[in-house]
Amino acid sequence: MSLLGNIMNEKDSSQMVLVPEGNFIMGEERKTVYVDAFYIDKFPITNSQYKKFVDATGAREPFFWNNKRFNNPLQPVVGVSWNDAVAYAKWACKRLPREIEWEKAARGVDGREYPWGNVQPDSTKAVYNLDPNTGAPAPIENRKGGASPYDCFDMAGNVWEWCEDWYEEGKFRVVRGGSWVNHHYILRSAYRSCSYPEGRDNNVGFRCVKDAK
Repeated sequence: MSLLGNIMNEKDSSQMVLVPEGNFIMGEERKTVYVDAFYIDKFPITNSQYKKFVDATGAREPFFWNNKRFNNPLQPVVGVSWNDAVAYAKWACKRLPREIEWEKAARGVDGREYPWGNVQPDSTKAVYNLDPNTGAPAPIENRKGGASPYDCFDMAGNVWEWCEDWYEEGKFRVVRGGSWVNHHYILRSAYRSCSYPEGRDNNVGFRCVKDAK
């Protein structure tokens, strides 16, 4: 399933996978909801990709751009606000995911606890529970065992991911997925959290989507 409908987004060279239309089980309440088909980035946006955006547009650099813990080219970019993520997505001819899209891409259709199933994570599946003073996001592509049903990587742990939606109108935006500093409970695909849209934290990044036409 995951190999059918894969595309490459030309602007930022991101691999994107197709999430087909249909129902899935969402949230702690386990409600059945419908989502139209869409493409989503297989990996979080990396520092290398974000540098192309900065170089092309003159956008401000992420907050941790010169910190060796966070600026490996293949690490997910962090230190970007919600507006920074939106600007990147527009430049790349994509957009941020709606929360409902993010959860389907992470969880599949069967209501599983984590992208890979119902067993708790280990280091082969997710980056989590690290020391906030010494830890950092890990480079992408290394945790095949943690892939979602649609072959998306790092949708549990590594970095929180900005979503399009308000968590509290006018105050907080939704972030999903947990991060490198969080306990495994927070990595569950149904877990919701939020952040100030102006925040530029060392454990928040993003991935993008685009409509399937």
